Amino acid sequence: MSSKPRLGELLVQQNLVSQKTIDIALRVQIGGDRRLGHILVRMKEITDDQLAETLEQQLKTPIISIDEKFSPEVKNIIPRYLCKHYGVLPLALEEKNILQLAMSDPSDENAISDLQHYTEKAIKPLLARQTEIDKEIIHRIPFSIKDFFTPQTNIWATRAMATMTLVLVIGLGWLTYDYYYTNQYGTVSTTNTHVLYKNHDLILGVDKTGTISLLGHGAFAKGLYSVSFNDPETLNMFIKSKNKDFSEKQRKWLKWAIKQTHTSNLTGNLVANAN
Repeated sequence: MSSKPRLGELLVQQNLVSQKTIDIALRVQIGGDRRLGHILVRMKEITDDQLAETLEQQLKTPIISIDEKFSPEVKNIIPRYLCKHYGVLPLALEEKNILQLAMSDPSDENAISDLQHYTEKAIKPLLARQTEIDKEIIHRIPFSIKDFFTPQTNIWATRAMATMTLVLVIGLGWLTYDYYYTNQYGTVSTTNTHVLYKNHDLILGVDKTGTISLLGHGAFAKGLYSVSFNDPETLNMFIKSKNKDFSEKQRKWLKWAIKQTHTSNLTGNLVANAN
């Protein structure tokens, strides 16, 4: 049996948490490489300071002062995003390619292994308070180009690009639809007295009394039309009688526009607008 007490045992002995809380944190820890102390801090069962002081007792290593240990020569060894990810801060270089590293949990072997691989240096972990590490990362570790190409920023960039692409596709689709609709059906405008359909040199207007006016120029007619009708059926009869005056596009559009005049809410909308 190891003579070194476990962190959970020390926290229970100091009455900082109950054994039940430790058991819950251990169940949360299963399946991951997170440290028990960090989980308890995230659960707000203990503070960063309580964790550091307990680890100081467990590991028999003093809590260091970053201000006293930090050397500017190491500020670029580990990029800011990795410092934040692992909750660490490079402090100084010793002989034999040894890097002193401030950690809130010097027993975090996964973080040490990863950073040794990244820096290609032997890591010497030193105990520091997490709150102090977080503060000093901002003050002492500069932004670098690596901070803009992290896995997290790549995910954000990918999502941003996907969003922009979707917006462009929707925008292009809308413009294409709008162009197609305008080309085929023209424009529809509403005034206090009329609903006006315009396309192919023709205007079909409906006033609030239901009177329908046809204005404009037939593709094969010699003059301009300016005629009014009391109902769509009479207008249809007129267009059939002048069938040769209109182009195929005009005939199709007039058929569509006249159909719109049958909608029951046209007159009601005009009256509402007039009021």
